[in-house]
Amino acid sequence: MQYWGWRAGRATLGRTPAPAAYWIAGGLGRAAYWLWPRGRRAMRANFARVLGTAERRSVDRVGQASLAGYFRYLLDFMRLGMGAASLPRVDGEEAFAALDRLLERGRGAVIVCMHYGNWDAGAACAASRGYPLAVVAEGFGDARLDELVLGTREQLGMEVIRMERAGPSMVRVLRRNGLLALLIDRPVPGQGVPVRFFGETVEVPAGPARLAVATGAALVPVAFRRVDGMGRRMKVVGDFSIVPCDEAGRGCVETLTQRVMEAHERFIREQPEQWYMFRELWQRGATSGGSQ
Repeated sequence: MQYWGWRAGRATLGRTPAPAAYWIAGGLGRAAYWLWPRGRRAMRANFARVLGTAERRSVDRVGQASLAGYFRYLLDFMRLGMGAASLPRVDGEEAFAALDRLLERGRGAVIVCMHYGNWDAGAACAASRGYPLAVVAEGFGDARLDELVLGTREQLGMEVIRMERAGPSMVRVLRRNGLLALLIDRPVPGQGVPVRFFGETVEVPAGPARLAVATGAALVPVAFRRVDGMGRRMKVVGDFSIVPCDEAGRGCVETLTQRVMEAHERFIREQPEQWYMFRELWQRGATSGGSQ
């Protein structure tokens, strides 16, 4: 179903002018918000936490904008895969200069992203600048869809590492002073590392921090923020100040992961509608350390 939907979307794009396609994508996303009860409930819970209010109108406004943005992200990705659009202009020379300084250490960098803005276009821009970039991706369970989606990332200059055999490959990327991009906003109750995020405890993957500790790589939380509705401009925001702890251990991993999540909290607060999280991130009934 996903495969044929992707094929149909690409076929339709080939006959639709870009302005109309982005307008349609945004409209479909806003409609999907009301037609997807489970996703809407999750987004309401997430954005109520982010916005600090459960006022329904405010939460729904950001939730609709988020799902509309995600549909535009899918459109961006399809167009890049078809060669129908050039890479967006990226505002971020200072960010790339800071990254270059980190790579002078010779130990690579773990780039930690969230489902925010347009992470694929950002990665493609980095690859186009000559950075050796690898991304870890999970398959869809359909070889045809994997070929379309993961193949597109390879065409854009990224090395794609399949999640099921990621371990040694990720270490090799860092050992040769490359960039390894990982997504961290996937809830893993009972399996991850607990951190404070928007005033509440949540468990997120410990993998990025563990890799940094094991290899000495820099740990860089980054977001690729959309600047215009048609994906022609992006802005890179990041925190380039995080370096691995002197000693390995769970405490070090928690400290590093906490700093990563604090950076992403800042990015999301600035433009919450660019965060695409359609599962409830915070567990119901979790305590908030006494705060109300």
